[in-house]
Amino acid sequence: MSRIARKSLTLLSLLSLPVALVFLSGGTASARVATTSSTVKATSTVKSTSLGRVSPTFSGPAATGCASGCSLLTGPFPSPSTANLPTSSPAATAAAKTAATANQLAAAAASASDARHAMPSPVAPRVDASGGADPPAPSVSCQPLGRGCDPIRNSAGGAVGVKGLNAVDSGTLATNPLGDIEPADQGLCAGNGDVVETNNIGEILVFNQRLHRLSSAIPDDTLMGLTSRGWSSGGDPSCLYDSSNGGHWFFTEIVSASSEASGGAFAGCFGAAANGCYEGVAVTTGSSPFGPYNVYFVKADYNPSEPGSPYLLNDFAKISTTRDAFLLFYDEFPLNGSVPGIGGGFFNGAQELAFNKNALEEGLPVSNSNGTPNQKFNVAIENMGLLPTPDGTCASDNTLHLPGITCWFTVIPAQAPDPSQYDNSYGGSGFMLASLDFYGFAGTVPSAGASQIAVFDWTGLSALNSSNCNKCARIHFGGQLFSGVQFYNDPAMADGSGAQGAQKEGPIPLGDECGAAGLSTGTPPPASCPEGGIATNDDGFFQVSQAQDQLWGAVDTEINQTFRSQAAPELHVGAAYWVLGTRSFDRFGVFSLTSQGYVSARHEDLEFPAIAAEGLPWQDGGNGGAIMDFTLSGNGGPTGADNGGFYPSTAFGRLTSTSGGLLGPVHVADLGQSPTDGFSEYQGYPGSTRPRWGDYSWAIFAPWSGGKIDFATNYIQYPNCTGSAFTLTLATCGGTRDGFANWGTSVNYVVP
Repeated sequence: MSRIARKSLTLLSLLSLPVALVFLSGGTASARVATTSSTVKATSTVKSTSLGRVSPTFSGPAATGCASGCSLLTGPFPSPSTANLPTSSPAATAAAKTAATANQLAAAAASASDARHAMPSPVAPRVDASGGADPPAPSVSCQPLGRGCDPIRNSAGGAVGVKGLNAVDSGTLATNPLGDIEPADQGLCAGNGDVVETNNIGEILVFNQRLHRLSSAIPDDTLMGLTSRGWSSGGDPSCLYDSSNGGHWFFTEIVSASSEASGGAFAGCFGAAANGCYEGVAVTTGSSPFGPYNVYFVKADYNPSEPGSPYLLNDFAKISTTRDAFLLFYDEFPLNGSVPGIGGGFFNGAQELAFNKNALEEGLPVSNSNGTPNQKFNVAIENMGLLPTPDGTCASDNTLHLPGITCWFTVIPAQAPDPSQYDNSYGGSGFMLASLDFYGFAGTVPSAGASQIAVFDWTGLSALNSSNCNKCARIHFGGQLFSGVQFYNDPAMADGSGAQGAQKEGPIPLGDECGAAGLSTGTPPPASCPEGGIATNDDGFFQVSQAQDQLWGAVDTEINQTFRSQAAPELHVGAAYWVLGTRSFDRFGVFSLTSQGYVSARHEDLEFPAIAAEGLPWQDGGNGGAIMDFTLSGNGGPTGADNGGFYPSTAFGRLTSTSGGLLGPVHVADLGQSPTDGFSEYQGYPGSTRPRWGDYSWAIFAPWSGGKIDFATNYIQYPNCTGSAFTLTLATCGGTRDGFANWGTSVNYVVP
C-alpha cells in the first residue's frame, strides 16, 4: 500500500485561541442600551420581551462603514463568464489530474507541509468544559410513540436526488493548494430554472431544475478573479438567487489576501495576517449563474478602532435579500492573541450589514473616479457586540465576569425564496433569528442549555436607496426575546465539537492506518484509530427561512428518547425548531410564536437541520408546505436497531407552520454508503478529536417550479475501499474519495 509521510500539523483554527466569548449587561462603556422595553404574554408559558430599538451603529456610504478613517467595501471588479469552462465527471476530473496530484503530494512530503486542513470553527474558542454533571436534555416518548420521536422510512418519500460535490472535487481543484478540506460547508441556491451547489474550500456546481449537471466544479477563485489578484478562497460559501432588476445570483465566501501558491487562507487570513480577511461578494450581471460577475470585497478590518483590528476574521457568513437590501451576517473573531477584542476577549459578536441591493445588482461603483464615496451606494451596520444580552455583555458576562461569552452569536438573516415573501412593512423590513445558549457556545462551563430565542429586525431599509443616505435616519434595528420556549441544549465539549452523532460501524481504511498517515499522536502513536462520531458544533441557528408570513429556524439539540421497554432513555442528537409569525409585527410591532417542536430519528441521530418553506399557489406557485432536511446517522442505539444504524445519509421530513413536529416519518433521500472516514476524525487520537461535518445543510423553495423545494446536505456517496485499492493520495478508491477525506454531498428536490 502506498504511504506518503507528511507532517501532521494542527493548522490555525479558532479552537486554538486561548480565551472564550462574552457579553455584559452593564458596567462597560462599550455596551449600547436599547431605547424601549416591554413584556407581552405570548402563551401560558412563553413570554415575549422587547430587546429595544436602536439606530444602527453606522449608516452611510458603503465605501467607508464608519464616520471617518474606515474602508469597508471596494469594487466592482469585473470577472468573466465561467460558462465555457470544461464539463466533466468527478472521476474524469480526478483521472486527468493524476500526475499533478502525485507532484503535489511529493512536494508536500518533501517540504513536510500539511496537505489537509480543518476550516476555522463557527463556534468560539473554548476553555475546558469537561467538569461538572452531565447537562440536561429534553425528552420525547418513543414507546408509546409520541410527537418528536420520528420513525425512519427507507424510502425517498418522493424526493429526487443526485450526487453533488465531494472531497475529490475539492481536493483536486487547480486553485486549491491545500489538499483535503473538512468540513464541506454545504450551500445551495435556486432560481430562474437553475440550481447551484457551493462547498468548501470554494467551488460551485450548476444543475438545471431537473438536477442534470450543467458544469463541473467551478472554483470560486476563478469566479471571483482571486487568482489574478494574488488572493485565495477561504470557504464558508453561500449563494442565493434574487429576481429583482432582471434576476441576479449572489456568491459569497471568505477571501484571503494571500495567494494560492503561498498556502492560501491558512497562510493569510486564518494565519492572523494583518488586514488579511475579506468577504467576497460576486453578483452576476444578469440572470445566469455562469456570470459574468461584478465582484465586491467587504474588509473585515475596515474599522481600525474595532478591538482586535487589524487581525479580525469574518466567520460563518450568511446572506439574504429583502426588497431593498442585501443582508450579510458574520461572527467577528480577533485572531491575534496579543491584540484582543472587546473587553480583552477573543469574540466580538455578530455583525449585521444591510447594503443597498440595487447598487450591487446594477454593478455601481463603490467610489467615484475621484476617490470619493458613491452617494448612491449605502450601507447600514449593526455591531451586535455592543448590544447587551440577557446574560451580560460582550465585555463581561454576569456569572464569570469574563469577556467574549455573552455576545450575540450566529444571528442568521432570514432568506425569502422570492419577492412575494418579502416583508415591506415599516419602509422595508428584514429579519434574523438567534439562540441564547451563550455558555454552550462558549464552552466555559457545562452548558445548562436554554429556553430562550430572539428575533431581530431591520426596518426602514428603503432609505438605503436615498442619495447620500439622507433618509437613513429612518433605519432602525430592534429585537424581541421569547422566554419559556421549548428547552434545547447541544453541550459544547472542550474541543468545540458539541454533542456527537453516532454512525453505523463499517470499513474505515484511513482509520486503520491513522498512525502511518501521521494523524495519531504519542510515543509510539497508535497504528489504528477507532471509528468516530459526527460533530454538531453547537445549538445555534444555521439557516433561517422566511415564507407564509413566518420565520422558520432549527438548532441541534440533545434529546432523550424514552422507551417503555427500556429502563434508561437513549440519548441522541436531534433538532428543536420554531416558527415565528411576522403579521403581528407588521400590525403591532410584536412577533408571535406560531409553533415549536422537536424532531428526532428513533434510535438514531440527525445533524445540521435546515428548514425551507414555500408560499401559496397565487403567490409563487407553492403549496404552503415545508420540509426540514439534515444528515441522518446512528448505530441503532443499545438494541442495534435499523440493522445497526445508518452511515451518514441525506434525510428529510415534512412539516407545516402549525404541525408542532414532522407530519410523517423521516425519509432517507440518499442512503450513505460507508462511515465518514476523514482526517479530522482521527487527528490527535488518543487525545480528543473533532470529526468535522456540516457545518450546515441548506434548503430553498424554487418558485413556480411545481412546488419543488431543493435541499442539500453531506452524506457518504460511495463505499470505502480497503486493502491495496486504498492509498493516502487524492482520488483514491477509483476516484471516489481522497486518502484523507471521503465526504460527499447530495442535491435533491421534493414537493412537500
